[in-house]
Amino acid sequence: MEENISGPGPSEAYNGKRPPGLTLLCVLTFIGSGLSAFSSFFIAAAYNIIPAAIENSPFQNGAEMLNLVKMAGPFFFLVMGLLYIVSLTGSIFMFSLRKEGFHIYSISQLMMLIVPSLLIKGYIAPWSNILLTGSFILAYAVNRKFMR
Repeated sequence: MEENISGPGPSEAYNGKRPPGLTLLCVLTFIGSGLSAFSSFFIAAAYNIIPAAIENSPFQNGAEMLNLVKMAGPFFFLVMGLLYIVSLTGSIFMFSLRKEGFHIYSISQLMMLIVPSLLIKGYIAPWSNILLTGSFILAYAVNRKFMR
């Protein structure tokens, strides 16, 4: 008799169940996208008072932040808020092990890297944003085998 010493494969080990790594990714996305959507919609709604709040804040880079907010405008924050909601929706689908959530999440995250460059003159996405986005998409891609 031949014995399987490697143990069950990944799809057998979590047959129909969400693996802990995918759960962690989804929870991190719920927190990040949820808070970012809330703050983006808040800034869009309170856009008229945000510059004064930044000017009176103790932040060391307040002038740079103020300039970015003024260049972006309220429409930018509304669009980003919507993209965060779409990202959150994709992660909810993946939490429910629905494979289409991966595509929804990935497209919204890539759009979040592109939209600022389109709506803010001279904006270039920081490498940290690109690496974080790529890492999450890659981690979700590895977990696609558990989704149906």
